[in-house]
Amino acid sequence: MKSKVHAFTLMEITVAMLISGLVITICYTAYGLIQGYYIRFGEKNKTSSLVLDLKHVMERDFFKAIHIIRIEKGLVVQQDSLVVNYIFNDKQVLRQIESLHTDTFAIPVQKINFYFEGREAQITDTVDRINLELQMNKDTQVPVQINKYYSSSDLFR
Repeated sequence: MKSKVHAFTLMEITVAMLISGLVITICYTAYGLIQGYYIRFGEKNKTSSLVLDLKHVMERDFFKAIHIIRIEKGLVVQQDSLVVNYIFNDKQVLRQIESLHTDTFAIPVQKINFYFEGREAQITDTVDRINLELQMNKDTQVPVQINKYYSSSDLFR
């Protein structure tokens, strides 16, 4: 007695391979798109985190400051026990604590303005407000404003 063996025809195998090839192509394309979105999302988060870190550190330094003096390349923030220098380059912002360390914020500064009592501060003038325009990416600029509220005793020194 002969028993019949069940098998697929050549046409059925060809159709199955074609469908599986399409499914694999769609999956790899979706994976590539999601990976690209994730990479761009990570880059945006990294840049915005740098902007927030710089703003937080500057606000803290301004709050603790006794005097903030404008210099040619940036600011000198004089606190009770230390002096912090901010140097604004076209590619980065440097925060130097004398004899301790230097923090580097890799954010380009497009525009910077220093003010004291509503008027633009010149070199070696006291500063109570700073306006920065930071470049996050090619087409996104973030304005940042940081204020210092002096006490009357600090202004008479």
